[in-house]
Amino acid sequence: MRSVRGERGSASVLILGLSIAVLVGFGLAVDGARKGQAYSQATSIAEEAARAGGQALQVHALAEGADADVDPGAAVAEAQRYLVTAGATGTARWDGVRVVVETTITRPTVFLGAIGVPEFTVYGHGAAVVLSGNG
Repeated sequence: MRSVRGERGSASVLILGLSIAVLVGFGLAVDGARKGQAYSQATSIAEEAARAGGQALQVHALAEGADADVDPGAAVAEAQRYLVTAGATGTARWDGVRVVVETTITRPTVFLGAIGVPEFTVYGHGAAVVLSGNG
């Protein structure tokens, strides 16, 4: 078999192209899995912070033997405290019947930084409906 001079090195270009495609695919798989884990963590932290806020009872009412209603200001403060303790950034607010928490997590990429994607940001949401002690 006689080689054609014009095709010399074409296998090297093909292997280089396939290698790059495999590396990009591997990077998408690894960083995609990390993004999924970060999203799960952001949502989990938001839900846990909302639950912690929903347990902020009015202490003076308990001392007097009254219904154990939630103090909205204390609920938001407790949810924010949980966020700080968990090392997450986010906000907590009271919307009348529930504590609503939003979290944000930013993580650096492992492989996709090589193609210009240095980090990703995910958002989590959690809410706890607060029921009165009297029903």
